[in-house]
Amino acid sequence: MSKSSSWAWRAYGALIVVLSALHYGVLTRFQKTDEGGMAWFRRRLNPALPPTISGPRIWIHAVSAGESKIAALLRDAILRAAPTTDVVLSSTTYSGFARSIAAAGPERAFVMPLDTLAAQRRLVNAIRPTLMVLVESEYWPAQFAAAREAGVPVVVVNATLSERSFRRHSRNPAIARRTLALAAHIHVQDAPTRERYQALGVPAERLSISGNLKLSAPGTRPTGAKAPETVTFGNVHKAEMGFVAAVCAQLRKARPTLRLVLVPRYPQRISAGDIHAAFGASISLIDAIDALDGAGTLVWVRQMGTLNAAYARAAVGVVCGTFAPIGGHDLSEPLHYGAQSVYGPYVSRQRALHATLSRLGLASQGATPEAVADEILRLLDDAPECARRLGGFAEETRRAAEGVDQIAADLVRRAQRD
Repeated sequence: MSKSSSWAWRAYGALIVVLSALHYGVLTRFQKTDEGGMAWFRRRLNPALPPTISGPRIWIHAVSAGESKIAALLRDAILRAAPTTDVVLSSTTYSGFARSIAAAGPERAFVMPLDTLAAQRRLVNAIRPTLMVLVESEYWPAQFAAAREAGVPVVVVNATLSERSFRRHSRNPAIARRTLALAAHIHVQDAPTRERYQALGVPAERLSISGNLKLSAPGTRPTGAKAPETVTFGNVHKAEMGFVAAVCAQLRKARPTLRLVLVPRYPQRISAGDIHAAFGASISLIDAIDALDGAGTLVWVRQMGTLNAAYARAAVGVVCGTFAPIGGHDLSEPLHYGAQSVYGPYVSRQRALHATLSRLGLASQGATPEAVADEILRLLDDAPECARRLGGFAEETRRAAEGVDQIAADLVRRAQRD
């Protein structure tokens, strides 16, 4: 490495540290994502890493919870195809890390360090991967540089590239040359995405269309009886409680016997006082999903890790994080558990999935409390339409599962070859 390039990397690293401290220490106080804080910044400065091993090791990095779902599915498929391969998972956000630990255990999951060249070199030298896998489309120069120095090939799966991101990379081609153009292979979601990557200089032979892997069904599903008159609101954020409360008021007025179950994104961050101020004194607060029966028709569940079970009991699942400028969560999650999916207008983090659901006729979206309530009631009253939607989605999940298995086989071949 030349002296000038060394100074450039040091300057870049210093900038990353300063901007990250600003983001976690200041900006996250005003944002509505419930991610961040200085404690998380400090953890990213010095994360605990998996033990060093000999033999093939695949490192899968997923930024947040939605991408971590794909990482977990790939991990399972890789281990089915090659049980002796070691797979480690990393995540950038708290929610993604929690999902990675649940999938791989604490010794095979870790928090992604900041993107300084020194930190990324330490990481690659410590975990010694034979292959790095990135889920979707967050590319960092130091991460690619450290992998390239160590001779570790990079594969991108479920890749996205919106028109906005494409224009940004087109205006700053140096970043694309230092990141995505260096990938050994990129599995994109659709043909338009492939064309954008090609326009940025990725050779056609390094691109393939594999569909949206987020449509693949989760490995395990909760058991329990479906309740036709139950609606679950999943991943409720504090910033959107007023909107969600207005939807609930509309539903209770139209159908008083309807059971409404609310599962917050972060139970510990919303007080009982805030809940009663938004929903009134009639809401029941329970600490376990098993206490749902007999808890009334308006229930707040203060238990982490219970959302899938709540969706499995519902006829309709309302994906929150979409009724305030948060960006949304996995829009297909209710469908995986046999519930219709309804969500709001703020889906900036889920644009590709929203486009896929729209193409399949599975998108149910409302911008006002009245519109959301009307769509929920329409779905509850139209059993044939709901059965048709779920049948079509089941076919898509089958195809996505085949895509996961095919990509896992490709990753195993690359890890063993390299």
